[in-house]
Amino acid sequence: MADLKGKPLEILRAALLERRCRAKVHGETLSAHPPASVRGEQVIACDGELFRWGGEGGRVFGSVSDVGAAADAAVKVLKRIARWS
Repeated sequence: MADLKGKPLEILRAALLERRCRAKVHGETLSAHPPASVRGEQVIACDGELFRWGGEGGRVFGSVSDVGAAADAAVKVLKRIARWS
C-alpha cells in the first residue's frame, strides 16, 4: 500500500472505498458517491484538520485525527442523499 501519511483526502478515500462507496480525489477535493448508487455525488474538502462538505465554508463532518468516524459520518449522509434523489 502507498504511503498516505499527510494526505487526509487519500486516507478518507481509502476508508470510503472500504465502505463500498465510490470515491476519487481531484486535486484539493474528493468526490464521493454512496454505496450502490449513481446519484448523490458530494464534494469533500479538507483543511488539514477537518473534513467539510463542499469546500472551506462547508459543514464539518469529521476530523483528520479520526478518519474512521469521518468515513462513517460521510457514508450516513451519502446514503440519505441517495434516498432523497
